[in-house]
Amino acid sequence: MVLIPLTTAASDDTAAADALWNQSESVSADSAFYVVQSWWDGMARATQSDSTQRGLDELAQANADLLSAHSLLLRQRTDPGPHPVAIIDPLLTSIYNLITGSNAKAPVGSVFNWINQSLLKLEGRGSTEEIVRALLKDYQAKQDAAERDLRATTSFDADALLTTNAQRETAFLLKIKAVSNPGNGLAGLLRDIDQSTTALAARHHGNGNANANANANGKHSQPKPKTKGGPGG
Repeated sequence: MVLIPLTTAASDDTAAADALWNQSESVSADSAFYVVQSWWDGMARATQSDSTQRGLDELAQANADLLSAHSLLLRQRTDPGPHPVAIIDPLLTSIYNLITGSNAKAPVGSVFNWINQSLLKLEGRGSTEEIVRALLKDYQAKQDAAERDLRATTSFDADALLTTNAQRETAFLLKIKAVSNPGNGLAGLLRDIDQSTTALAARHHGNGNANANANANGKHSQPKPKTKGGPGG
C-alpha cells in the first residue's frame, strides 16, 4: 500500500533510477478505489519529514503515473470491455453456455465492471481518457514537487538522478503517444509534458559535475597565506 522507501545514499545513478521504476503494483488507476490509494499515498508523503525521501517517493509516483497511463491506453486498444473474474467466470460461463448454447463472456466480471464504472462516473472519472488525463496532470505535479524537494539534497547527486530519470520519462512518453488515439484530446497535453520533461533534464544535466568541479577549483585557487620575514621584515 505504501511505496517502499528507497536508499538515498545510492552511488549508481542508473541503479537508483531503476528503483524509481520498479515499485510494487497497487490499485489500478481505473479502479474506483484508486482515489483511496492516492489519498493514502499522499498522506504518507505529507508526513515524511525527510525531504530527500519525499522527493524520491514523488519521482516514483510520477513514473507510476506514466506506467498506468500507458497500461490503460494499451488495454483500451487491445483488450477493451469487462474482464473475467478468475476461476468464477470460467466455471459459470462454461455451465451457462453448455445449457443455453450461447457464448456469454465474463458475467460476474461484467457486473463488477458496471459497478466500478458507476462509481467512476460519480468520481468524475468515467472514461479512460479522463483517467489518463488526470494521471498525466498528477505526473507533472509530482515531478515539480520532486524537483523542489531534492533541490537541497547533499547525500547523493540529485542532478544526475533527475537527469537520468527525466530521460527515461521522455522515452516512455513516446510509448504513450504510440498507443494514444489522435482523437482522444491528449495530444496537446502530451506535447506540453514532453517539453517540460525535456526542460527538466536540460536544467540538471551536468550540474552535479559542474558543482564538483567548482568546489575543487575553489579549493585549489585559495590564496596562500603570507609569511612574515625576509628582507626588511
